[in-house]
Amino acid sequence: MANIVLGCDSNGVNDSGCMDTVAKILEQAGNNVEKLDIAPGPFANYSYSSKAQGKIGVYLMADSIVSIADLAFGNTNFKYAYFGIRGDIGLPRMSTMSDFQNNPIGRDPDCTSVCDKLAGKTYPQMNEIVKNKCNIVFGTTPTELGNNIVKAMGGETSSDGSSSSSLSPIKTCIKELLYPWNGDVYCYLRDDTIHIGRIPSPTNTKLSLIEGDNVYYDGISVTDIDPNIPNKLIVNWGGKQLVLKDDERIKRFGVKKKTITSNLKSEKSVTDFAYREWNKLLKDSGRVLECRVNGSPKWRIGNWVRVYIPSFNLNGYMYLTKVSHEDRSVWDTGLTLTDYPPDLGEEPQETNTDTSDSTSDTSSSSSSSSSSSSSSSSSSSSSSSSSSSSSSSSSSSRSSGSSNGLILRAI
Repeated sequence: MANIVLGCDSNGVNDSGCMDTVAKILEQAGNNVEKLDIAPGPFANYSYSSKAQGKIGVYLMADSIVSIADLAFGNTNFKYAYFGIRGDIGLPRMSTMSDFQNNPIGRDPDCTSVCDKLAGKTYPQMNEIVKNKCNIVFGTTPTELGNNIVKAMGGETSSDGSSSSSLSPIKTCIKELLYPWNGDVYCYLRDDTIHIGRIPSPTNTKLSLIEGDNVYYDGISVTDIDPNIPNKLIVNWGGKQLVLKDDERIKRFGVKKKTITSNLKSEKSVTDFAYREWNKLLKDSGRVLECRVNGSPKWRIGNWVRVYIPSFNLNGYMYLTKVSHEDRSVWDTGLTLTDYPPDLGEEPQETNTDTSDSTSDTSSSSSSSSSSSSSSSSSSSSSSSSSSSSSSSSSSSRSSGSSNGLILRAI
């Protein structure tokens, strides 16, 4: 639960109704909402006051940059802010998502030189510049805008029955279509977009959970791994052997070995293939990490996270499946992570699910960036780092594919 300060510019088009709709959606997502008077001044003044400390600002407005630049580059006190660009005002230059994504925004006449940092850029380009202080989202209606703000915060929105029932057949069709590549592709919903792509290498992530650094120790909960999951993988290739293993699990449960053969030629290709297969072995591991960290919008579902929590034998990569924000005395973010992205469901009865070809294709192109495992000896050493439970497991979970992604997902 976050404490949100909601402001709205005076645009002369359903300003009060838009603000009330967004406030209701934010409250339904579990937040406390304080509404300001409709005008630019109240929100700007609040952002510079000590009252803004520890709170999240949300400001609804037409296409403009002055308020964004003022908050992003001024000495403001919100711990984070979201700007909602309204597509319901009737301005032809900013009425669709395509306008939001592609139209450059000019400098406001009343803005100082600080606006020069953003002038002439699209809102997605601005987001890259101001992402440490705020985030800009869009909605064609007040309801869509409110839902997009909640999703940008990492929360979940509720939909009415008709919407949910109409989406259900689409989700089913997407999952059935993807099932032949189950374990090789990801599929998730984020920011009103269904994302589908080949599972990327987890080692490319910039997110990390480090014990003693950014994880609240008293908030850690780990569901233990299935003891029958293989804990040693041997890859035979070109007369050589590459070995990945989890020494901790071997010590606890004894050796559970799997041996496979690869026809790949280069050491890097074999290494990537091995890590992909190692991670894939953990798809049904059952291991779940729940923890709390300092609040930040960077935590979003569908991302890999480097995990190092030695007190719980976690040292590798895990996949972020759930994010929730709470505002206690400080802004907290709750995270749920698994060893591998969620399964695509049960095998469709009328679908041919022979995946041997797609498995070999995806594995050979996978780019797990663990450079440590070279051949037999270096693979053993890298396996010990992957062995620390969730690290290698999560590596397996998304390391299987390349980083290119289509856009699609069903939850």
